[in-house]
Amino acid sequence: MSYLYALFSLASNVKTLLTLLIASMGGFLAKLINIPLPWVLGPMFIVAACNLLGYPSRQPALGRRAGQMTIGIALGLYFTSNVFVELASLLVWLLLGAAFSILLTIIFARFFQGLTGANAMTATYACAIGGASDMATQAQRFGADPITVAIAHAVRVMIVVTVIPFVVASHVVESASVSNSVQLLGLVETASGNALELGKIDALSLIVIFFVSVVVTNLVKKIPVPNPWVLTPLCVAAAYALSGNEVRLPESVVNAGSILIGWNLGQHASRDFIGSSARVLTTAFLVTVGMLLSSLGFAFLVAWGTGIELVSAAVATSPGGIAEMAITAKVMGIGTPTVTAFHLTRMLVVIIFIKTLADWLVKVRWLK
Repeated sequence: MSYLYALFSLASNVKTLLTLLIASMGGFLAKLINIPLPWVLGPMFIVAACNLLGYPSRQPALGRRAGQMTIGIALGLYFTSNVFVELASLLVWLLLGAAFSILLTIIFARFFQGLTGANAMTATYACAIGGASDMATQAQRFGADPITVAIAHAVRVMIVVTVIPFVVASHVVESASVSNSVQLLGLVETASGNALELGKIDALSLIVIFFVSVVVTNLVKKIPVPNPWVLTPLCVAAAYALSGNEVRLPESVVNAGSILIGWNLGQHASRDFIGSSARVLTTAFLVTVGMLLSSLGFAFLVAWGTGIELVSAAVATSPGGIAEMAITAKVMGIGTPTVTAFHLTRMLVVIIFIKTLADWLVKVRWLK
């Protein structure tokens, strides 16, 4: 019996390594043909294709966490003291962005319920622009259908992470000057996307940050912290940056984390996923398109009110996940701290108030 278990474990490990290799090749090919955000989109597309062709391979939890931690650390290193000062001036807009997300949830939850017949909790959690795993977990706890919620969020994230990079890539920057100090201080890049020279973090510091992040994350998992494998490393790395260390992760490390994120996204496109509920899939697609268009309109307002580039505002207010949108901002040089701050604020507000919102929508008979 133990012999059979050992063979099964070996076969599973070989399949996991092979899928990792396939995902990496997808990144190389996407980079070769100049697809925007290649190390996320390439693995996502090729893993999705493999799944649909009958070669499914679930990503181990360790792989997903490693990818999330890598992105969290990469983002946290941007938050120097100067960046915090500059972001403080955007506090009102950060809260307005969160309020706008709540408004979208209210509007589209009714649309979702009308087309799918889902109950109020399911419709609200399916349309809440928060972390997919957090929304699915809360949904199950409060009587919503976690499968429908998970499907809706998977569709939303996959569409947004595919569309937004192409929109950003098509944006032509008119001037190489940086008009907004948040972009200058936070990105340490020019408006054209060319990174200024900064040192790379040393191996010992990186190992310590990883170790501390793992320890702290396992401690805070006992309380309802959203996206702990992203936010805890982000906070630890930010503390390191605040101590005067203006460094960045090597691009090879960021690319490796991006491959794992792309693999995690692509694995949702299985045959079972496609065939689970045509009505839910179609409704989730329509909701996502509606949210994207609405967010673009709000981005014009944010750009006008803050002075940041429209393309940065578009990514900051898009209905995507914090990790995926922050990677997009980092790779394409469009205001990483600003984008991260908008998505982080929105995620925290949504997670804290979503249950109260769902109850209120039923009370006022907006939802049944």
